[in-house]
Amino acid sequence: MRRLAVGGVAALALLCGCASGGKLRANAEVIRADIEKARQSGAMRCVPADLATAEANLDFGQAEIDQGDAPAAARHLRLAEQSVRRAIDFSRTCGPAQVTIRSPAAPRKAVIIARVDTDGDGVPDEEDRCPGAPGPASSQGCPEVKDTDGDGIPDDIDRCPLDPEDFDGLQDDDGCPDPDNDGDGIVDKIDACPDTPGPLENRGCPVLDRDGDGVTDDQDRCPDVPGPKENGGCPDADRDRDGVPDRLDKCPDDPGPPPDGCPKKYTLVEVKKDRILIKQQVHFATAKWKVLPDSFKLLDQVAQVLRDQPTMKVAVEGHTDALGAAAMNMKLSQARAEEVRAYLVKKGIAAERLEATGFGQTKPIASNKTEIGRARNRRTEFRIVSME
Repeated sequence: MRRLAVGGVAALALLCGCASGGKLRANAEVIRADIEKARQSGAMRCVPADLATAEANLDFGQAEIDQGDAPAAARHLRLAEQSVRRAIDFSRTCGPAQVTIRSPAAPRKAVIIARVDTDGDGVPDEEDRCPGAPGPASSQGCPEVKDTDGDGIPDDIDRCPLDPEDFDGLQDDDGCPDPDNDGDGIVDKIDACPDTPGPLENRGCPVLDRDGDGVTDDQDRCPDVPGPKENGGCPDADRDRDGVPDRLDKCPDDPGPPPDGCPKKYTLVEVKKDRILIKQQVHFATAKWKVLPDSFKLLDQVAQVLRDQPTMKVAVEGHTDALGAAAMNMKLSQARAEEVRAYLVKKGIAAERLEATGFGQTKPIASNKTEIGRARNRRTEFRIVSME
């Protein structure tokens, strides 16, 4: 009664806003004692919000007293007092109950065993599986829960209590069946492509093959450029451009026919990366373009290279020395290049694989002042245009 009287006077003083600093400090101490009392009676468990509100307002009031702001301090202390009263009132009935048990061996003797029963359901805490929620002894002190559809989700939180949820590790826990329209095992709720089946690792969407090479994009190291599976879906490299990919080419730097990609052994020619190198000159009649018979064997081997390399395209290039008129030399070199091309076509090489160009005296490789140099400049070359 004395505390209540003091509290009433303190409240009146606070409402009037005229409490002195000393009076406010005294009121704060009374409220602090009440908070401790509420805590001991179980307010932290029963009414934690009220207890926390009282403590917070008390802290605010104490700070404002220290700052000399009496009106603000009075307001916060009043709020703290209201909250702590509620905390005390509501915690009186929720504290741990005691179950008194008499010894069966001496029922008339006052042998009392005190046992804590927090939720007051008659099942002592040490035997209660749910000590914070009352329930019958038949369920070991836990509330009885119904699960009509047997899906493991209690009816009180089951949105579909009559329809069990089929769990496969993907659905939510709302108790309702989750549709899977495309039948890929991924429920529509998390399926990025709910109408098209696809694997879980691709969020339920089908795995694409953008370049159409038979290697799906998730496995394709070059998803926009077709290539064989053996090369990770990337195009095969072919350094010597002989049509045999490097991974199968035993001679990747020297062009050669399938299957090993190694150059064949020719006696009069040699296949380089950029040209068919001839080891003899192609001979023509003097100032004419007719091929002399002594060059037939040489050109036959050039034709054999083209047969061995069915994707190779070649430019036949004719050159002359600097003797004579430049215009005449240009016409002569063109005629000689075309004559060589015609010879190769007669040997079965497709015309579209061959082109003929005359350069006359414009690209010498030696001096035209000596007979040896002029002989070198009078030449026919076979430049490889492509291997595709």
